[in-house]
Amino acid sequence: MKYYIKRISNVSQFIQISLHIHCEQNERVKLQLATWRPGRYEIANFAKNIRSFEIKINGGKIPHKKISKDCWVFESTAENEYEICYEFYCAKMDAGSCWSDDEMLYLNFSNFIFEIQGREKEDIEIEIDYPNNYKVATALPLISGNNWKADGYQHAMDSPWVAGKHVSHQSYTVGGSKFHLWWIGDIHFSSLDVLKVFQEFTKKMIEDFQDFPASDYHFINILLPYKHYHGVEHRFSTVITIGPAIDLAKKELLDELIGVSSHELYHFWNVCRIRPKEILEYDLSKEVLLDSGYILEGITTYMGDYYLLKSGYFSLSDYLKILEKQIQKESDNLGWRNETIVDSSCNLWLDGYTAGIPEDKVNIYNRGALISFCLDTSLKKAGSGLHVIMKKLWEDFGKSGKGYQLKDFINIVQHHSEESYRLINQLLYEKVDLIPILKKYLAETGIQLEEHFDKNALLHVFGIRIDENKQIKQVHPDSAAYYSFMAGDELLMKNGEKISKGECLELSPGDVFKVKRYGRKIDVFIEKEHRQFFPRMSLSVAEQKTIKNTKN
Repeated sequence: MKYYIKRISNVSQFIQISLHIHCEQNERVKLQLATWRPGRYEIANFAKNIRSFEIKINGGKIPHKKISKDCWVFESTAENEYEICYEFYCAKMDAGSCWSDDEMLYLNFSNFIFEIQGREKEDIEIEIDYPNNYKVATALPLISGNNWKADGYQHAMDSPWVAGKHVSHQSYTVGGSKFHLWWIGDIHFSSLDVLKVFQEFTKKMIEDFQDFPASDYHFINILLPYKHYHGVEHRFSTVITIGPAIDLAKKELLDELIGVSSHELYHFWNVCRIRPKEILEYDLSKEVLLDSGYILEGITTYMGDYYLLKSGYFSLSDYLKILEKQIQKESDNLGWRNETIVDSSCNLWLDGYTAGIPEDKVNIYNRGALISFCLDTSLKKAGSGLHVIMKKLWEDFGKSGKGYQLKDFINIVQHHSEESYRLINQLLYEKVDLIPILKKYLAETGIQLEEHFDKNALLHVFGIRIDENKQIKQVHPDSAAYYSFMAGDELLMKNGEKISKGECLELSPGDVFKVKRYGRKIDVFIEKEHRQFFPRMSLSVAEQKTIKNTKN
């Protein structure tokens, strides 16, 4: 089968697609479009971006039927080549979508090609019409000219493709593998220095896994002129979208780029090859319940930063700043009272990537990274480490292509340390405040975690968090304010005086606020509190042994 892809108008953001497929007489052809994509466990409904769908033979149209929101069926009346024609709207710029404009054509085939029932393993050829002055970045094998070939649906949908006017290329080699750095957009940093950083964290990961079963790997970096941050893993590549490009000249955003790159490379093993049984081969037609989000994303988030420390890119100070931010997010999120990380993993399909209702879930990336820190520290006391556990998971499940279950990971941990086994069971399956546990394991590595309460009385004394527009975003459920103030309330006046934007409010029990609540203006009292809320977290090095323990 072969796809032909072209653009009648670059800036309309529609691409025109024609799939040519040979069918036997009376063959029932089922064309299933993905409803989600790898790396994002939420329903995307890509079919909403399709229009002008029709099926032809010898230039004439034949009937077809839609049997679900993203599945089409037709019957072949004779043995012949059939043509499925449609348009797809490429107007979402992130690391997992599609984009078309006057400077770039960017395609994630998972968004718009079909999985054809019974023919999933057939080779797929893709011919793409693009301007002569464009340069292409993809891990998909090139046949010739503007033709690429995939070994079946799973390979095609997992191989993003980008072509543009402003594309630069670098490469480095580790072991017998070549790593490609593609830069799409304007470069405002030393690409040679960045290449060396990539080479070093790549070396450290491969040293620990002692294996990299690919001859080539592609980092496809789309550098945008506006603020953006996203990355998606694939078997032989990753796409990273980041901006504003000009700010990559500064360490803060460059750290973000290098951090997400390390994260996505770790996915080469963990997710792309070490997979839960439920997604050993992706079925993108429906959601797949996963309880292993901690392994998929929590461990990867921790390990991405760990290898930047281990390779020397992050100083200890850099690493502690990242850890401090993660701890602050964890402290501010009270979702652990209502869901474990396993619960939140299973509920990814509901609202795992949005704010959701208050205190309803934990962040599997952020909390998962902190759980991994605790587990790694515990394992190192037993002469092991999380990198050892993951290498074992690779050897037992990744190399063989055998899907694991969460219990398999836990059993490997138990084999290395009983303390670590008890710890991971507690942190995965119990609704537990992670901060006291973090304090314990941080102290064991020579790092002190402290809580501070500054002059922000509204936040710390009364448990009310507001945004820059004086609108309430969060109310601590243990505060008296929880029974008087409502998320969404806009603070207008205090004791009859107008509250200026950005004013640091001085509060005391008995103060009366005038608030705007969904069109109504009402008076609300501040009640006296006997405790403090939402501490500001800080880390400091208590003992020099931190460096040794963290870098093991």
